[in-house]
Amino acid sequence: MEKLLGVVLCGGESRRMGSDKGLLPVGDTIWALSAAGKLAPFGIPVIFSINDRQWESYSAYISPDHFVTDTVDVKGPLKGLAAVKGPLKGLLSVHRKLPGRNLLLLACDMPDLDESTIQKIITAYQEEPGYDFFVYQDLEFAQPFCGIYTSRGLEKEYALALHNDLPDFSLQSMLNNGSTRRLEIEHPHAFRNYNSL
Repeated sequence: MEKLLGVVLCGGESRRMGSDKGLLPVGDTIWALSAAGKLAPFGIPVIFSINDRQWESYSAYISPDHFVTDTVDVKGPLKGLAAVKGPLKGLLSVHRKLPGRNLLLLACDMPDLDESTIQKIITAYQEEPGYDFFVYQDLEFAQPFCGIYTSRGLEKEYALALHNDLPDFSLQSMLNNGSTRRLEIEHPHAFRNYNSL
């Protein structure tokens, strides 16, 4: 557990929502901080994955010490990493900045995520250490959020991306091609993401 770090993915302005979902108010806080608070019962520290344009607005609520910006840090030619976008880019950016940590990835727009769903995936991570990734499976596709991504697995993905050896650059592709433990969903409502108020 000491290697596990929570990552709240703050995806930026949502076209359907019309604003940055992570900054939406909920009670006396914002969605991004509410997502981070879901890991407090487990004693897991949290950082926030943002892009450069979000720095100033998020700084009003969160210390910039807890930010990792969406920039995969590569020395030399970008090669395949130039094509990495979206959640995978954020995840790999955190991995490159904190390469020794295993990452529990949350999305800021899943306010119904419950403690038992988080506990189940942490238990699998603790009891079955041979896997690189731990996610919930929803019919034909994996739920990448409330997923655990090990440093070992992310380093493999980074190397493949660097050498342009991936069929495509997405979390689903990474999970399909990697050593992934897929858990049965017990509370489907926990994975509801909100694109409008």
